[in-house]
Amino acid sequence: MEMNNFYYQVDKLFEDKKIAEAEEFMKNTLAQAEAEKDAGAVITVCNELGGYYRAVSRYSEGIPLYEKALRLMREMGLERSEHYGTTLVNFATTYTMAGDVVKALNLYTDAAEIFAEVGLGADYRLATLFNNMSFLCQDLGDYPQAQEYLEKALFILKGLEESESEIAITYSNLANVYLATGQMNEAKVTVKKAIDLFISESGDSDVHYAGAVCTLGEIYYKEADYDKAATLFKEAMKLTERDYGTDNMSYAVLCENLALCLKAAGSNEEAVSLQQTAMDIKKRIAI
Repeated sequence: MEMNNFYYQVDKLFEDKKIAEAEEFMKNTLAQAEAEKDAGAVITVCNELGGYYRAVSRYSEGIPLYEKALRLMREMGLERSEHYGTTLVNFATTYTMAGDVVKALNLYTDAAEIFAEVGLGADYRLATLFNNMSFLCQDLGDYPQAQEYLEKALFILKGLEESESEIAITYSNLANVYLATGQMNEAKVTVKKAIDLFISESGDSDVHYAGAVCTLGEIYYKEADYDKAATLFKEAMKLTERDYGTDNMSYAVLCENLALCLKAAGSNEEAVSLQQTAMDIKKRIAI
């Protein structure tokens, strides 16, 4: 089966917003590949269709596709290949979005071992993987391990060219770990490094920049410097609205953070209004 045409057709259908047709095309192609016993094509389509089901939150339909792809690769002797590791990452991402943190972390760990084995120990993909693994460890409350993964990511990224934006993102993530564990000085120093890198690389245009600004605001709030904290939360709100609009959890949390600052400064009426805004957003997005 010729897969270049498959990719072309899928991309064209998504580009034309023919989402239902794209799903049907992928399902039909998968059935054809299985009938022809074309294992390579089956693996490819399982990954693509699994990614689609992840994007539309139909995780239970994507999981068996990744299981099938991995099983076929093991039968072909590819279980320690880069392609197998990439499929593990895709599978882990589905479990992450489905809320199964432990399964996701186990899959990411296996993928990281494979990437290191095949010579990708200093590759951007492994640094990204370590960032993802850190988030899962934070969800599990394992902050020492979360910090270790981020330090590994930074080590890789600092050895790569044109990785300043990724380094800034990783610094921002590391600052959040320091903040969660009460390492306030380390958190402030690290998030300021992130902010400086973001500014030097792309001003305030990176969509991750707002997160770093918010983190610095949280640090100042914990230091009881409510004016600085409020200024930073307001900036992060503007950036978040610019990048994602206002109907999202990030904007709601920023409203709540700013409300806390205003309440601490005695502006109770405005604080109540912001808290109501946050509640309204959560209702609209069903959280």
